[in-house]
Amino acid sequence: MSLKEIPPARSFLDPPEEAREELPDWYKSSRSDAWMSFQDIDWPKRSDEAWRFANLKKLSYENLYDAKESESNDAEQLVASSLSLKENAGQILFVNDRVIASPLLNEEFSKKGVIFQPLSQALIEHGELVQDHFMTEASRLGSAKYAALHRARLRNGFFFYVPEGVSLTVPVEVFHWVSGNSASIFPHSLIVAGPGSSATVAEYVTSIDDEISFCCAVCDIHGEEDSQLTYLRTQNLSEKAQSIYQLSSRAASKAKLKTFNLDLGCEWVRNESVSRLVGEGATSEMLAVSVPEKSQEFDMRTLQLHEQRNTSSNLLYKNALYDDSKTTFAGMIVVEDEAHQTDAYQTCRNLLMSDTSEANSMPGLEIKADQVRCSHGATCTPVSKDELFYLQSRGVKEPAARQLLTFGFVKEAVDRIGNNSLEEVILGKLGRRFNRIRAR
Repeated sequence: MSLKEIPPARSFLDPPEEAREELPDWYKSSRSDAWMSFQDIDWPKRSDEAWRFANLKKLSYENLYDAKESESNDAEQLVASSLSLKENAGQILFVNDRVIASPLLNEEFSKKGVIFQPLSQALIEHGELVQDHFMTEASRLGSAKYAALHRARLRNGFFFYVPEGVSLTVPVEVFHWVSGNSASIFPHSLIVAGPGSSATVAEYVTSIDDEISFCCAVCDIHGEEDSQLTYLRTQNLSEKAQSIYQLSSRAASKAKLKTFNLDLGCEWVRNESVSRLVGEGATSEMLAVSVPEKSQEFDMRTLQLHEQRNTSSNLLYKNALYDDSKTTFAGMIVVEDEAHQTDAYQTCRNLLMSDTSEANSMPGLEIKADQVRCSHGATCTPVSKDELFYLQSRGVKEPAARQLLTFGFVKEAVDRIGNNSLEEVILGKLGRRFNRIRAR
């Protein structure tokens, strides 16, 4: 029997299943408290400032169900069909929030105390460590109701912990696939880089079939003193899907955090990214690329929060829009009272590939300290006719010329990942998208 033939059992608006008996008491209480909060918090409205320009009519809550166990569990075939790294330090594979193969971690790093486990396992084996870092940040950008929903319905995710002074030379990879009509998943990513450590994480979220689905994901990133962490996430769900993704990162003294997000799939996307710089000398780099087409709508909200002196942040978002697609970007840089010598930049650039696409950008600054250097900017331009003419005059046909220009436009953000293998994966995924658009 295929997943589609199994009658849906539980809407995600019904009370969630009880947590397993062996899970920690604090976690069970967290789930029940979150469900009560979810019921108490109002649904977002377009009149809310945090949801300005958002098309909430596309966010449907009806006929969505907790994803059931899928028969699409051929791990090797699923990995082979996904663009991913040729070499990794470990991998975890999920289908519908269930582990489908034994998690792997290079023995060298395991001996050094690195923890890379499904969250359901880490809660039992490392409960106190997980508790210290699990969803400790409040939802700041408008999706508190969905954060509560995520906490209440969370089934699984991964926990990645790198001890003090340990450096992973190659990334770890996490794969999430969703399968089944009207399936809902709630993956959680919890990443902790100990003092003086360094690591890279690549996470991929993909649909197996072209069905309606819903992904409500949360990522917690903690960079301790003098740590270096790169986190990359790609989303290529069905174009009938909806996605709400909340990322919260916290950088301690001299920590360097870099995040990159690629959005290709979904009919409607809401991404919220908060970067807190809580220690002197902390650095944050926030990168994103999206390529919406047809009637896709991508909504991006960001916050760069400088809480201590001598911190720096740099945000670069690149959006290439086709057909009747739409993007919304609202970003804010906040410099707190004592955060002198802050250095912060925020840039959102939109390339309109059709006359009917729409890009809304709302950058902002809130500065409460002295001796700071902060700037923000947003641009929205059609593809350059001069550049098109230049390429066409050298024998490049217009569809190929447009593809080259768009590729070059988004590549600036990709080049800043700083990892050749990861950049190759991202460029491969972008190449597939552009080739598909060109072939239409």
